[in-house]
Amino acid sequence: MAFSRIERRLLILWFALAFVVWNGVYDMRMHDTVRGYLLATAEAQAGLGRGVDLRQYLARGRVDAIAFSTAWAAGVFLAGMATMYTYRRYFIRRVST
Repeated sequence: MAFSRIERRLLILWFALAFVVWNGVYDMRMHDTVRGYLLATAEAQAGLGRGVDLRQYLARGRVDAIAFSTAWAAGVFLAGMATMYTYRRYFIRRVST
């Protein structure tokens, strides 16, 4: 399946948008993980809870961040592919006839 020049540019733009979404969602999830760790540590120092292991807490947070951001980026990219498919199917067909 050969892409036209416009479709190649759209594909690159959708990849770029999916990457930006992945990076932003990953950063937000890791930020929440670090805040959760700091809160748990502060509670432990105040005697209100047990302490948590930094490596385990961040490892779980990283896995969560990767999974969550990948799901969002895949959704954005699939929406882009659906848009390109619709563009190819309806717009190109109407212009060529």
